[in-house]
Amino acid sequence: MFLKGKNSIFFLMFIGLFFLINCQPTTQEEDFFYVLEDFSLIGWKKKGGFETVFSKSLDSKWGYIKGSDLGVIFYENSEIAKIEGEKIGYEQTEFLSESSTSIKDKGDTGSFFGPKVEKTDCRGFDQKTLFRGECPRREPLYTVYKVDGNVVVLLEPLRDENLESTKIRLEKLLSELKIRKLESK
Repeated sequence: MFLKGKNSIFFLMFIGLFFLINCQPTTQEEDFFYVLEDFSLIGWKKKGGFETVFSKSLDSKWGYIKGSDLGVIFYENSEIAKIEGEKIGYEQTEFLSESSTSIKDKGDTGSFFGPKVEKTDCRGFDQKTLFRGECPRREPLYTVYKVDGNVVVLLEPLRDENLESTKIRLEKLLSELKIRKLESK
């Protein structure tokens, strides 16, 4: 009976160890630590910085990738990115159900975006519109974001994309980035 009890203790310890090892998380998004140069691995071309100073961020830049703007906001680690990045991502992609016109927006497409959305570039204007101080289309206007590791990635849709296809494209870009980053090690 002693051997039987001893064997069952070893058996229970083995099962417990097996579950402990198998329940550990594998490589997840928070395991990736990105730096600005990583995004060039997928063809991103940095063009400038955001005017907004994002709370607790280390750096924030925007640039172009495959026909649209892509913004990146870096944090010290994934924990800060999860907390601050979710808030910032939402604020930078907030879309209003009704136009919020102001002297600055005057009913242009930017007036349908939230008050914290950074709209720095005026596109699609002619000389008359410019003279009157109006802006028919403020850009970039990011519609999707994702917190991935220590970074928030914001993506502007292509002209023929809807919200869902922009989300899918963002996921594909991040998957490609992870693959290229692992290959470059």
